[in-house]
Amino acid sequence: RLHQVNFEAPTCEGKRRETLALIGDFSSSAEFFVTIAVFAFLYSLAATVVYIFFQNKYRENNRGPLIDFIVTVVFSFLWLVSSSAWAKGLSDVKVATDPDEVLLLMSACKQQSNKCLPVRSPVMSSLNTSVV
Repeated sequence: RLHQVNFEAPTCEGKRRETLALIGDFSSSAEFFVTIAVFAFLYSLAATVVYIFFQNKYRENNRGPLIDFIVTVVFSFLWLVSSSAWAKGLSDVKVATDPDEVLLLMSACKQQSNKCLPVRSPVMSSLNTSVV
């Protein structure tokens, strides 16, 4: 929810500063990714308990393995979809937080006589790792 994070930017009129907010809300893809991960973890935990403590009942009919297989395939598909959604969300966050885009929001940088340059580039390595 980038629009909820405000930052102060300098203006050309002395010490006055303007409050700006980044544009965009990319939280839904991250929430979907985390939700699928939590449910997959809980299912894996429950399946492990069934495999360990109820192995005889699990093997006695074919419904248990078939249901397990179907649920695993569904989770695999949802994991792929949620990872793709999070990768797209991360790409959108990178665009929204690009220093060149942020400079366009500042009124001081819109004047032709001012030359605005970013101080540093954002570090996105941990976010890239989460997608991988």
